[in-house]
Amino acid sequence: MSLRLNSRFAMRSILFTLLLSAASAAFASNLTIDDVLQSASQFAQNPAPAKETQVSAYMLVSLSMPKASLERLARDCRDAGVPMAFAGVPSDDENPKAPLLNPNSLKAFAPLIEAGAPIELHPELFTEFGIKEVPVLLIKEETDSACGTAPRAVAVPGDVTLGYALDQLSDRQDVFGEKARALRAKLGDRN
Repeated sequence: MSLRLNSRFAMRSILFTLLLSAASAAFASNLTIDDVLQSASQFAQNPAPAKETQVSAYMLVSLSMPKASLERLARDCRDAGVPMAFAGVPSDDENPKAPLLNPNSLKAFAPLIEAGAPIELHPELFTEFGIKEVPVLLIKEETDSACGTAPRAVAVPGDVTLGYALDQLSDRQDVFGEKARALRAKLGDRN
């Protein structure tokens, strides 16, 4: 509701600015008030396009999950183009004082990378959406807004295939359903 009101307010503000600009120009030229009103009417019929909403999908996972589950999700994520998002990297048991990103810590990701899965570190997703258990398919919407509105998201938790998780969202008639259907199409008939 507040977003709709803000949009109306912004539209009125833009329209007022346009009218004011046109009125200022009218004093400097031979424009009439009818010219100004016609310009405002044309602008009202063809307003500036709304900023596009970005919708992203992530499969939130952990290396503590069963190896078979991670490998299955790695194949699905590779084919659908969904990043496997981790909250962090494992510690180096051999050398606990080693830097966080070191070869021993990163070798745990090798089987997933070799499977072709996109791997990303996103601790902020786990924190922002309160994710405590994995795996979770997270589809997140972010609008480019000066208002600083919080992103909306949907989550499908559970040790299920990516196809199954996407199927749970594909009936939705919103940006989340649209994204789920697009990703599901990349997987084909695979469950």
